[in-house]
Amino acid sequence: MLWTTGCETIPVAPGASRDLKVLCDQYNVQWYLDSVSQVVNLRVGGREAKAMVGSSVVVFDGEKIFLSDSLRREQGTVIVPPDFNSKVILRLVGAGMAGRAGYHIVVDAGHGGKDPGCRGRSGTDEKNITLDISRRLKKDLEARGFKVTMTRDSDVFVSLEGRTEIATQAKADLFVSIHANSSPSRNIDGIEVYSLRDLEGAEKRDPQRLKNQRTMFRSLAMKSGDASLESIVADMLFNYKVSESHLLAAYVNKGATFAAKANSRGVKRAGFHVLRNTLIPAVLVEVGFLTNSQEEALLRQPDYRQKIAAGVASSLVSFSAK
Repeated sequence: MLWTTGCETIPVAPGASRDLKVLCDQYNVQWYLDSVSQVVNLRVGGREAKAMVGSSVVVFDGEKIFLSDSLRREQGTVIVPPDFNSKVILRLVGAGMAGRAGYHIVVDAGHGGKDPGCRGRSGTDEKNITLDISRRLKKDLEARGFKVTMTRDSDVFVSLEGRTEIATQAKADLFVSIHANSSPSRNIDGIEVYSLRDLEGAEKRDPQRLKNQRTMFRSLAMKSGDASLESIVADMLFNYKVSESHLLAAYVNKGATFAAKANSRGVKRAGFHVLRNTLIPAVLVEVGFLTNSQEEALLRQPDYRQKIAAGVASSLVSFSAK
């Protein structure tokens, strides 16, 4: 497993044990330790798992799960073995907040390849931050039962047109673009989420948007070549997209800022290419300001990026179930 910081790729030590509190905070899992029995209780919604310090067995809904090692205490901290995350936490989160069957989300890691995006004062490139968070988001969503398509899964350049085409061809339900922010002011920080603003007539006739519409229409059960019908369907799709995107942005902003304990800069509207020329509900998430030294330092931390990914994932689950 790899994580990135600045322009460098640094390996994470395989098989590392984890602090249970940090792990639960990342995935919004409620937990407590009974100091007398040394039993650890974990809960998400109505689902519960129990483990015991000194034991490698976890009971999940009556089923025994065997870990690679026992839980242990170190200076008041509960330490869990490396496979606790995949065998217990992700399963608990997935069971408690499962995605709708067949729900498909496109995750778009901003920038990449020859386009580094913005750069922090310590040399952190936006393209590395967005890719890492997007990979974590994909893993989290798939653990909850969603189908996920990435517009890029490595440090490659994908054009804005290519990103919207991927979303259209995937026949997905939602599009989520991950970015990091910048500002001339070094004091500005926080997470903000964008949805699509109203478009002018010329913007609705953008060649890329029309191309994506034709691609979508070919997959619909309707008479092809009927200009009047296609115009009606296009208007319906647009109105649905605008209203749902704004609601989705509110979900994501609340979930991401809560999970990361970050400043909320609210929900805003914009005409970014990936918002304008996708045909499904779409949001663009600015996960923080690389031009703010403190926020750049946070974004360089794997645990913080995981919190953001988990917060966005939980928001998408909640939105899909509304």
